[in-house]
Amino acid sequence: MSYTMRDKKSLSSNIYKFQKARSIAQDLQVHQKRFSFKRGGILSSKHRSDLASSKMSSENGKSEEIDTFEYTDADFISQISTWADGSPPQISKFDKAVYKRWDHAMANGVFRYNIDHIITRIIPGPKQYVAQLNTLRATERRKPQVITSVSQPFNPKSFNFTWVKKEEIIFNLRKIRYLNKKVQTNGVCNGKAAEGAITNGFASEEISSSEYEQDVRHCLIVNVSPMEYGHCLLLPEVDMMKPQVLTEKALEVAIETMLLSQHRGFRLGFNSLCAFASVNHLHFHAYYLNYELIVDHCPVGHLGGMFYEFTALPCPGFCLQLHGSTVEQMARDTYKISSYFHHADIAHNVYICRGTVFGEDRNSKLTTVRLFIWPRKKYIGECRLANVFLNALQL
Repeated sequence: MSYTMRDKKSLSSNIYKFQKARSIAQDLQVHQKRFSFKRGGILSSKHRSDLASSKMSSENGKSEEIDTFEYTDADFISQISTWADGSPPQISKFDKAVYKRWDHAMANGVFRYNIDHIITRIIPGPKQYVAQLNTLRATERRKPQVITSVSQPFNPKSFNFTWVKKEEIIFNLRKIRYLNKKVQTNGVCNGKAAEGAITNGFASEEISSSEYEQDVRHCLIVNVSPMEYGHCLLLPEVDMMKPQVLTEKALEVAIETMLLSQHRGFRLGFNSLCAFASVNHLHFHAYYLNYELIVDHCPVGHLGGMFYEFTALPCPGFCLQLHGSTVEQMARDTYKISSYFHHADIAHNVYICRGTVFGEDRNSKLTTVRLFIWPRKKYIGECRLANVFLNALQL
């Protein structure tokens, strides 16, 4: 990432704000908890239908039934194969469900273009940056909205993701939380699913509403102008029509979605307003990349508590990891940073991936979820598609 001299004054101001935020982070006292998941109660013999259904408004205003991928904490995958071991990527039931529906959408002409034209190269050097040329994304994507503020309110009259067509929807996501805390199960016993457990995402039998509670609905849709294979948009609490501003809940959903995948190349990114978000409706980008990136293993510097900083990347920023923490705590800590950026009117990006635990080298088999959040120079207005911009997926 490079800046011209005329950008220097603006960049210096943002770096000063970042350094102030970093100082705040050093004073934060965070309880360090061992990474663990709470298990819920056993499901009854009666469970819901094979494909739970929900409704989402389509572009023509009609309601359409959509498949719902239901999951519990038992479906989270904490350890995955690393890039260093050279083995083929592994995939989970979640990954298989995404693959199947994304491929179906591509075969049925839902996308504005296919991805056969994308050219990928590894840039020589110690960081081994991955470069891709995708000319059709610049010319065929939906016209970006005009963004003038990091705090720009949601506008229901502008395009938002409740307008998408049924065929663009992969599935809804809904977490099931069990009310019976006394019985411990992870849904899998000696490699075989426990009777009635939701271990494959799509529940198969009916259970009593007194035994569990459902989370609000989230949604996964295809990005009709894909950057890579499996490029989707994750829409936390889609029906609440929130602007493109991070919340603790949205961060929890993003981290949990990462944990549902077993693919080491599955990645999530978030662009704030004025950081090249093109739609002002809360969303993350999600995609699969079969290349190792520097963020998967780069060293970081410890600031204090659960907060770290970039030491090997070309811009200043914060880093967090799930190791030694919980999903809720990691989301809460990230939100402390993002909310500071938001209230200080600082544009920012977030990138979430799998990688080695901080302090481990690239060859370590101890993996975790890594999260990077950094400030950037604000961009005001509509993105000029003929130019080159760096967002969370491209940095």
